[in-house]
Amino acid sequence: MNLHALRIFNDVSKTGSITRSAQNLLLSQPAVTAQIRNLERELGLKLVEARGRNIGLTEAGELLAQHSQRLFAMEAEIEGVMAAMKTGLLGSLKICATELPERTLLHRWITGYKLEHSEVAIQLLKGQARSALQRLLDEQVHISIVCGNWPIEDNAVDYFTIMEDELIFAVPGSHGLAGREVSLDELVEEPFVMREEGSYTRNQLLAIMRSAGYDQPRCSILIEGLKETAEAVQSGFGIALLPALFVKKELASGQLKRIHVKGVKLPHPIRVCTRKHGTESPVIRSFISFIQSDIRTADQTIEG
Repeated sequence: MNLHALRIFNDVSKTGSITRSAQNLLLSQPAVTAQIRNLERELGLKLVEARGRNIGLTEAGELLAQHSQRLFAMEAEIEGVMAAMKTGLLGSLKICATELPERTLLHRWITGYKLEHSEVAIQLLKGQARSALQRLLDEQVHISIVCGNWPIEDNAVDYFTIMEDELIFAVPGSHGLAGREVSLDELVEEPFVMREEGSYTRNQLLAIMRSAGYDQPRCSILIEGLKETAEAVQSGFGIALLPALFVKKELASGQLKRIHVKGVKLPHPIRVCTRKHGTESPVIRSFISFIQSDIRTADQTIEG
């Protein structure tokens, strides 16, 4: 069936006038009439008939009009869906994040993003940096957000740093070393709250100790999770290496304080990673643009 002719017939069926449809479609009246006649010949049925100055639909024309209206309504719906996907208003987004950005940043970002992109389906997964990056490479997620100076495969992953955090030695505000600058020799005399195997902060702590000739710090408790580690420090179990961003409120209130260690500085960047050779959908681009805008706004607020 000639869809161009059907589209013209559909408009004529709604206006009831060759003249008005010609004006709507920016065609001449003879061109509209010719297309209707062509469609009638193709179908072998009379579709329209003269009724005074206007035209009316035959029984076949009425039936065809019903079906054509459904067809072109579906076409408009398809165009709307595709336009929404093109602009990032519709689609899906899978994110894998390490604990720090998941607990401190992502819930705010996702909530704000969903207010503007309510039809985007978002799935948030958690994992250590190594597994988050592997999920990205295995195409299980669209974006991974990781912390620390992990080696990233430049030939496979695009990334940018959204925030520069640091790892600090944290103790309760009442601790004897709170707020002081000490040597590493003094620090290792204290008990430590240790993270689980595979944790980035655990690996960083052990690397510092080994570089200074120590085997490992004295462990008072082994615990999994940033929140649980911070709570253990507040309870007096020992010193812990923690991201400054994660304990920002506790540091401000004095519940926790920092120990400054001579010669030790541990940058802890937060990075957004995507596949370099993957298809970057409009949803991925719009979400990244949203969080970049959020970070800029937060920075301007702090500067102000």
